[in-house]
Amino acid sequence: MATISSPGVGSGLDVNSIVSQMMKLEQRPLQLLQTKASGIETKISSYGQIKSAMSALYDAAKGLTNVDTWRGKQFASTDAAALKGSATSAAQAAQFSVQVNALAQAQSVPSGALASGAAIGTGGTLTIETGRWSADQSGFTGNGSALNIAIDAGDTLATIAGKINQADAGVSAVVVKSAAGEQLLLRGSKTGEENGFALSVSNPGLNALAHDPASVASGNGAMRTQAAGDASFTLNGIDLLSASNSVEDVVPGVTLELLKTTDKTVDINVSDDSALVKEKIEAFKDAYNKLNAMIADLTRYDAASKTSQPLQGDGTIVALQSTLRGLIGNANGAGEYFSNIGLELQRDGSLSINEKKLTAALKDLPTLEQTLTDTTNGLATRVRDFAFQATGVEGNITTRAQSLQDSLKRNESDQERMNLLLEMRQKALLKQYQTLDANMGTLGSLSSFMQSQIAQWNSSK
Repeated sequence: MATISSPGVGSGLDVNSIVSQMMKLEQRPLQLLQTKASGIETKISSYGQIKSAMSALYDAAKGLTNVDTWRGKQFASTDAAALKGSATSAAQAAQFSVQVNALAQAQSVPSGALASGAAIGTGGTLTIETGRWSADQSGFTGNGSALNIAIDAGDTLATIAGKINQADAGVSAVVVKSAAGEQLLLRGSKTGEENGFALSVSNPGLNALAHDPASVASGNGAMRTQAAGDASFTLNGIDLLSASNSVEDVVPGVTLELLKTTDKTVDINVSDDSALVKEKIEAFKDAYNKLNAMIADLTRYDAASKTSQPLQGDGTIVALQSTLRGLIGNANGAGEYFSNIGLELQRDGSLSINEKKLTAALKDLPTLEQTLTDTTNGLATRVRDFAFQATGVEGNITTRAQSLQDSLKRNESDQERMNLLLEMRQKALLKQYQTLDANMGTLGSLSSFMQSQIAQWNSSK
């Protein structure tokens, strides 16, 4: 609405003040619209909070009905420092014992020593090949194509290490300093007997780098400090080998992590993961309680201050709350209650966990799963489906929120029209009072003239 900028110029009438006071009264309908818009926006925000909390309850209920929750497995070891592991839903509940006789290891070879920063002094080719050594190192069988690395006479051990690492030949290299000088430490990238490696050179001047059957036999090459080896262990007395210390699917769905050798068996227990189920039940309880508290807060009326929260008396929310509490507190079609498994409804509508009941229910996971996830009568299934429907495109929460958005748009249009009317009304009042001011000024001038004439007439007598 335009501001007033027309002072009285005829009679001295305060046009600005008069019109401003009158427009304050005229603006009352606009102020009511603005107040109503603020209330609608608050309700829209409140519905957004409830929709978010209802979506969280849906996720929690869905987590309880997810088959992976009930197929999860726990892995327990009597010596986790020597052997730990994990189990997937594909594993069966089982008990077995493992003794670790040897860990899988990678081959390690140090080169001959050079003075710190010294060049190798001879150019040629270093050939790296991965494969399996014989027990006495007299033979080597490659299991892949050999890789050639060009060595320049000016290369230092650090330069050569960089070339080896860039080649990605299944061998890593690092320069170490010892009392003898610098040495190149080469180590296989993988453990296991099939992942050893041989190093051959094209020039005798590079023998400090060589480690193949010929150099081993002649004693001119680098000497191996650690052989590539398989892990050796027994499982329930059965001898087994593994190229890696991470052993997968020897027991289907179970991964064993061998950490150190043992002089006695380590007992392993693979069992149903009741801890995961309990965690999901607690998450469901927390999500429900958050939603329940939110609804209670947004629909509360404070008698002392005579103030109500934005959704106090909102029919959609009251009906939603009633339905949800019914799903939690009442029996399903099979006569089962949440309270039977330890989820007990409190007077304020919240849920609490009865640990004794829940612990008893967790001891029979198949029955608990049926109670919660049955497609027709599952307690968690019913809550999941209700939450999904309520927050869906045509759900009560969504349609009510959309209705509020539509009301807000209509309010905005009403405000625009009202602002236009007020602007027109202000212009009309200004014109009206400016005319009155001018007329009063004219009348004032005429009065002064008449008084002057009368005075003259009287003095001429």
